Amino acid sequence: MSRTFILPLVFSLFIGLYVAPPVDREEKKIKEGIKEELSKTDNMTADQAQDQEYFRYLTQVVGELEKDPEFKQKLNNATEEDIKSGKIAEHIDLLGHGVRQKLDEVKRMEIEYQRELLRQKRDHMMGIDRNYWNPIHHDNKDTFEKDDLKKLLSKHNDMMSEQDKKRQEDFKKYEMDKEHTRRQKVKDMTPEEKAKAEEEAKAQHNKPHEKLHEPGHKAQLEEVWEKEDGLDPDSFDPKTFFNLHDKNSDGYLDQFELDTLFLQDLDKVYNESDPTTDQKERNEEMERMREHVMKSMDHDKDGLLSLDEFMAETKNEDFEKDEDWKPLTDEDQYSEEEMNEYEKMLEDNELDHEKGAAPDEHAAPDQHADSPPPPPPAAPATP
Repeated sequence: MSRTFILPLVFSLFIGLYVAPPVDREEKKIKEGIKEELSKTDNMTADQAQDQEYFRYLTQVVGELEKDPEFKQKLNNATEEDIKSGKIAEHIDLLGHGVRQKLDEVKRMEIEYQRELLRQKRDHMMGIDRNYWNPIHHDNKDTFEKDDLKKLLSKHNDMMSEQDKKRQEDFKKYEMDKEHTRRQKVKDMTPEEKAKAEEEAKAQHNKPHEKLHEPGHKAQLEEVWEKEDGLDPDSFDPKTFFNLHDKNSDGYLDQFELDTLFLQDLDKVYNESDPTTDQKERNEEMERMREHVMKSMDHDKDGLLSLDEFMAETKNEDFEKDEDWKPLTDEDQYSEEEMNEYEKMLEDNELDHEKGAAPDEHAAPDQHADSPPPPPPAAPATP
């Protein structure tokens, strides 16, 4: 899950989002609030409007959860992966009776809110496949339970998965756009200039670098132990290594703690002091390394690497193997057929533009626009 993005906690998504009207509003205020909020979705896609509904409801839920001091402490100590996996929902039994009653009320009011949306023929919340998190689709429409919070957090997990998929697609388009720009420049060159440019491109593509160790394997971790941690290479101890890099001492390595393990290898190929280094490629390489480690070590698929999982992997015979890790720069991220199709799309768009027609935004998206749609309007700061 940077993931181009990636947020330290799902609750940080609430910062800058508007706050929903109070739960104890009257029916008239509900309708007025819906009318006002619907006006903000007029220029949104159905998915964006659905996500805005999600943020609004989740903001209400979290607002109530934070009124319980003990649960609020759990939230403050939660990692992104505690949120993503739904693990934090297991603490809902800690809530005081008053907060649980208020959450029940929030849920019932949300159901009334969604029913009013449907009466106004706003059908972007109807599909249960997309909106499984919303209580209007649940059998239990009276009380707020663990399952309610887990479904809300599962929605966040789905959003992060979509973000990863989009990140990978955007990176491929970025690489094709980069190659397209290079080819366009070559077209206007003399034969001698063209030969020189092709030679330079080939040299950059096959730029020599130190060996990269397979992420998460013993040789890679030993190099971090020696060069990053400054410890005797002959004294490598997996448990000590884990504890050194578990910066918040919670017994898990999260995404950000894992990312620091790859800096040594990343610098071998993507040295930030080299002006030819492509930062986007470096970031993507880090994502790939983290995903590789999590795929092999995160056995319970909760998005966190526990000490037990880490130690179990160090006892695996594959842990001793030191396979070469091939960086992104060693091979194209697209086939020649994909490249030709992409250039054909750009050519068609250019022809449409010359004819005065609007270009097909799906055929040739902006390769430099990798940010998600803007969030809902921010609320005034509370005192």
